[in-house]
Amino acid sequence: MTGKTLGILELETKAIELPGFMAGPRTFAFPTKRLQVPGAFTRNIVDGDKSVEKKYVAAARQLESEGVSAIVSNCGFTGLFQAAVSEAVSVPVAMSSLLLVPFVARTLKAGRKVGILTYDAPKLTEDHFACAGWSSEDISVAVGGIEGTELWYEFANPAPSIDASILIKDVRAAARKLLDANPEIGAFVFECTAFPLAANAVMQDTGLRVADVLTLTNMVFGMSPARSSTQVANERTARGCQ
Repeated sequence: MTGKTLGILELETKAIELPGFMAGPRTFAFPTKRLQVPGAFTRNIVDGDKSVEKKYVAAARQLESEGVSAIVSNCGFTGLFQAAVSEAVSVPVAMSSLLLVPFVARTLKAGRKVGILTYDAPKLTEDHFACAGWSSEDISVAVGGIEGTELWYEFANPAPSIDASILIKDVRAAARKLLDANPEIGAFVFECTAFPLAANAVMQDTGLRVADVLTLTNMVFGMSPARSSTQVANERTARGCQ
């Protein structure tokens, strides 16, 4: 059997390789294989550009042909492509931490909400929820974002320069604002894949649980079997890969 490797579909922007980010060399306790998706940038993905879906499918197939055991994405807004990418490959796919919302909701007492903290709250729609398999009519949520902050502007750059202290400050402030407006929040789910860096600070500030893309990735990777070299070779042949 080959060793297990995680496949990460990345935006076509300069990856942030700080610890705690998905491209960080010590973020995960297992090997990763990263692949940028052509034409996928923060702005058009957040704006819901469906024209990039086929490129995500092609990139996922490439990662599968290279032997990864599971596939995730470094932008939660790509959850719009969950069905298409899952259908295209045989390995487990998790495109957005919004997939965790029903699970987190089930861990709360009646009357509690899931607080969703996102990169851009006005752009996070019911379509994103539906693609993750749920609706705000069925699960009570409150959504807040970091739009307008220094961090929000920086992530829109093709080559973002991120200061960890500023990231933590902006995410903590957004979490506090959302909780103040919705005191019935019982736990947070972070949509943005950069936010895990602030998870401990938010938990300490609020006393609430936080689930994020690292939670999701460890879950999906942990439930995926190792793939044999024969399996990989057969899949490459079936798809006409060299």
